Amino acid sequence: MTAIRLIGRNVSRHKYKSILHLLIGVLIVLILDIYAGNMDSTREELAKLPERIPVFARISNLNGSMRECIAIREDRVIGVRESAYVKDPVFTVRLKFGFGSFTLEEYRENLNHYGRGMNAPAETFGLGREQITFLDGVDESVLETSQKVCLMEEELMKERGLQLGDDVMLTTYYYRCALEGSEIFIEPLVTDTYRIVGSMQNGDYIGEWMPPEVILPLDCVREAYHSQGIDFFADSGSFVVRDPFQLNALKEQMYDEVKFLPVITRAQFRYDGNALTIMDDSFIRSAEALTKNLELLRGMLPFVVAIIAFIGYLCSYLSLQSRQEEYALMRSLGAGRGRSFFLFFGETAFLAALSCVTGSLGAFSLFGTMIGVLALAGALFFLTFLLGTAVALFSLHRLSVVQVLTKND
Repeated sequence: MTAIRLIGRNVSRHKYKSILHLLIGVLIVLILDIYAGNMDSTREELAKLPERIPVFARISNLNGSMRECIAIREDRVIGVRESAYVKDPVFTVRLKFGFGSFTLEEYRENLNHYGRGMNAPAETFGLGREQITFLDGVDESVLETSQKVCLMEEELMKERGLQLGDDVMLTTYYYRCALEGSEIFIEPLVTDTYRIVGSMQNGDYIGEWMPPEVILPLDCVREAYHSQGIDFFADSGSFVVRDPFQLNALKEQMYDEVKFLPVITRAQFRYDGNALTIMDDSFIRSAEALTKNLELLRGMLPFVVAIIAFIGYLCSYLSLQSRQEEYALMRSLGAGRGRSFFLFFGETAFLAALSCVTGSLGAFSLFGTMIGVLALAGALFFLTFLLGTAVALFSLHRLSVVQVLTKND
C-alpha cells in the first residue's frame, strides 16, 4: 500500500509529465484501435463475402449459346445434386401435357398445355416462392420428393374448375433433343393421376421457353422416364457454390469427376448440356483485394509493436533523465533496485492503464469499435508500451549513485 501511495504521489507531483504521458498514450491507443478495427472489419468482410457476393453456376451447351432446352445427362444431374460443394441446385425438364387419358392419335386435340419437372422453385426463371401458394402442410420441399403431386397455374385451375387438394389425371409427353444435329422430338411419356398441392402465377416468368402451366417434382418425372425405359435428360441446370473459398475443389470435382467442360465459344452447336460456367469473377476480385488488405495490415503488426515499444522507451527515458537524482536518493536511503524499479515502473503502468481506458472509450464513442477489438488493442498497447519502459528503466541500474549525488559538488 505504501508503494501504491508513493506511485500516486509521484504521478501527482510530476503532473505535467504525467499529463504528457497520458496524452501520448491516448493518441497511440486511438490509432491502434483504428488499426485493429480496420483489421477486424476486413477479416469480417472476407468471412461474409460469400453471402454478399454469392457464386452462381449455370450449365449450357458446349458453345454457351443455350442454357435452356438442352440435354443434361442424368449422371451429371446426380453429380451436381450430390456434391458437397453445391447448394440450391435447380434442374428442370420440359413437358407437354393434356388432361385425361388419350391415345397417340388423339394428341393434336388434347396435348395443348406446357409443363415442367422441377426440384425447386426456379428463381432464375423468375418463378420464386412468392409466386406459389401451397396447400396447408405443404411447402416447396415437396418438389424434392418423387410424390405424384403437382403445382398448377391459377388461371388454368379456374378454367378447369379445380382447387387445391384435387386429384387430376394428366397425360404427359417429353421432349427429346438430337445430340447430333438440331432436331427436337416430342414423344409420349406417361398417363397418371396427380394431387394439386399448389397454385402459381407466371406473371414474372423470364425463362426462354413457354411458362409452365403445371410443375411436377423432378424425381417424379425421372421415375416416369425410368418406368418407360427412357434415358432421363434435364433441360436446364444451375446451382450456388456452397463455399466460394473452395472453388478449386469444386472445379476439380465438376470438371474431373462429373465430366463437365468449360465453354468453348467456337464449338459446333449441339444440344448436349455438357459445359459449366462458374460466375466467380466478382467474388475472386473482391476476395483477392480483401486478402491483400488483410495481409498488408498483418504485415504491419511487427512494425506497429516496435514503434509503440520505442515510444514507450523514449518517453520513459526522457522522463527519467530529469529524475536521476531522485532515483539515486531512493537508492541511498536503502531502496533496492527491485523496489526502485517497481516504483518508477508502476507510475508508467498506471498512466498506460489510464490511457487504455480513456483511448478505448474515445474509440468506442467516435468509431463504435467492438469491445473485443478494444480489449485486444488495449492489451497490445499496454504490454508493448511497458516493454519499452522496462528497457529504459534498466538503464538506470548502470548509474553510479555516488556520482549522481556528488555531480553538483
